[in-house]
Amino acid sequence: MIDNEYVPDFSDDDFAKDKESLEKKATQKAYEAMKVDCISLICKKLNCRAASPIDFELFHMFKCLEATITHTFKTTILHNELRICLVEYYSEAPTAKSDNSGTDLYFLGHLTIKTNYPKTYIHKETIKDKIEDIFLKQDVDFPNSKMFSKRFQVLTEDKIKLLELLQYNRLDNLVSFPNMEVELSGNELLFRNSRKAISIDEAANICNLANTLSVIFN
Repeated sequence: MIDNEYVPDFSDDDFAKDKESLEKKATQKAYEAMKVDCISLICKKLNCRAASPIDFELFHMFKCLEATITHTFKTTILHNELRICLVEYYSEAPTAKSDNSGTDLYFLGHLTIKTNYPKTYIHKETIKDKIEDIFLKQDVDFPNSKMFSKRFQVLTEDKIKLLELLQYNRLDNLVSFPNMEVELSGNELLFRNSRKAISIDEAANICNLANTLSVIFN
């Protein structure tokens, strides 16, 4: 027998939990839509197609991230093979998914080039880097790319060979990507535009950086 006077107990806690659950679902749905838009933009701008992942363990930059490759897209630019990857890893900084630390998706690019380069790491030069280099003299400066040399630190296992290979290349074009990082190893190059999680802006920027690097290292 059903008690007609029964009234469900919709407490404030229940409403709060339902609201929180709906907000989480809405946030996740928006994030997934943004991810799809990022992938569509990259595929359109670079004429990419989905591809199998390759091993990036050769690169110190990738190993330090302890990342997992979730998506890979491949194309050819100036006869060089280019891959744009979405990788997932943990970050202490706030992410697109959360205001707190956690895992998120990030863009990495990989370029196979014709010339073999010594192991090299290029990144934004900080005040600390500038001071250290006064004593350590590790940074490689390029006289024909003074804007680039002012903004980036270049560390390599063979300064003489790297200067010979890059001294006449238009490295100043990389100044448009102030937070980019590049690691060279043989005829392979791993890069990222910044350490920010995926977004439409980051998708556009990784495409522009890929095109710029393709010209410089062609």
